Amino acid sequence: MRRGAADEGARVSATMRRVGLELEFPVVQRSTGRGLDRAAAQRLWHRFAALDPTWTVVEEVATGAVTGVRRDAGDFEEHVNSDTGVCTVEVSLAPRETVGAAVSDANAVLRRLGRVLGEMGYVLLCAGIQPRTWSDPARKTQKDWYLLLPRRWHFHHWFVPVASHQASVDVSPVEAARAVNALSGFAGVFTALTASSPVARGRVQPWKEMRNWIWHERCARVPDREGRYTSNGIPPAPYPDIGAYVEHFWDSRLYFLTDLKTRGFEVLGDRSFRDFLLSPRPVPARQVDGTRVRVEPDRSMLDRIHQYGWPAAKLHYRFDDATDLDGVRDALVRRRMAEYFEEHAVHCYVENRSSGVAPQGEEGVGAALTVGLVERLDDAEAVLKSMSWDQWRGLWTQASEHGLAVGDSRWLDIAGDLLELARAGLRGRGAGEEAFLDPLFARLARRETPADRMIAAFRSGGVSRLLDDFGRSDTGWPTGR
Repeated sequence: MRRGAADEGARVSATMRRVGLELEFPVVQRSTGRGLDRAAAQRLWHRFAALDPTWTVVEEVATGAVTGVRRDAGDFEEHVNSDTGVCTVEVSLAPRETVGAAVSDANAVLRRLGRVLGEMGYVLLCAGIQPRTWSDPARKTQKDWYLLLPRRWHFHHWFVPVASHQASVDVSPVEAARAVNALSGFAGVFTALTASSPVARGRVQPWKEMRNWIWHERCARVPDREGRYTSNGIPPAPYPDIGAYVEHFWDSRLYFLTDLKTRGFEVLGDRSFRDFLLSPRPVPARQVDGTRVRVEPDRSMLDRIHQYGWPAAKLHYRFDDATDLDGVRDALVRRRMAEYFEEHAVHCYVENRSSGVAPQGEEGVGAALTVGLVERLDDAEAVLKSMSWDQWRGLWTQASEHGLAVGDSRWLDIAGDLLELARAGLRGRGAGEEAFLDPLFARLARRETPADRMIAAFRSGGVSRLLDDFGRSDTGWPTGR
């Protein structure tokens, strides 16, 4: 371990470890139970920006479509926009020092968004999937870089109706692989505690987290070298070090060279990103509009390529000013990427993608569990070793199907141990964040997830009752209360 990395590891303390939230919700028309369409989405973003001049609409370069709004928050660009489909919205704000501050910021934006949608006859739904609208190509987002996906990524349209809550937490370069492994292994626990996707296509579905069923089914139908990067699940084995993580994703052929998911092009010739970096001359590529060009790697690409993978736990990072392509190439060839990363990586954080959409008032549960476990990483790794990696992988599928109603009670005890561990980690931060775990303790005690309550609501009154009980309202409480 390099001295610089050790110093940074010491600096990422409980008071410095920031928390980020990325909250997604389906948008549902109250009168029909169907998802937002493109015309309504265009009106939404213009109306939202008109309420607050700090937000400006985002117009895509290639399509001209307005896909959301943005504003600057220091060194972070905040976004509220459509995700894969226009019938979902995503709120991505600057990271904060505590879970409470991050939740407060998000709720301020969600209240405004909810008011605008309410005036239009729509509601944000605290569920992980559209209750009626399925994989509808007419509702796909008109984001420029999404135009690239169908060329490389099969069944992209399947993700139009899904949503999730994602939490990010700062880590040092030397913690990065360990945190990715822990959060990946615990993906089934997060899923069991937060499952919220049991109603789709107008009926109760076999899995309580249908969002994960889509990932699971898709992976069974695509080539392995595509599926291993777009599983939203657990890798076949833990990463032995951060170099292995980086090289895994740089071996992918499923990547695009974009300007923060705007414009961009794909490299042709079936080259992995590693192949592209090591190429001695420019290589053929194709722009969004189909124009053929030749491109060569540049320094900025190193900071962005890691974004294009969809595992349960994903690392984000940038490289410092001392980084150059020759140094990276040398590290790759000599199999010294771990040492190079620990010396040159900066602004590292792990994004945990395993949580379902939380009911209103519980938006901080996934973030609190994530942060608390990373704060107690040594102890979390000890829990991880209590079962084999294959058992953790199997739990992700079982939990997606059954939530907390899994037959083997042993892992429920482990889930309780993880909650206690996270509570201890949060108490050490001294910000009262452990209170955000209370709903998870209650769910575990009752063995009831939000999905179970959604099924009960739907069976008693259909989609209309589901919207009443789990639709967000301006007042801070679900509309059914």
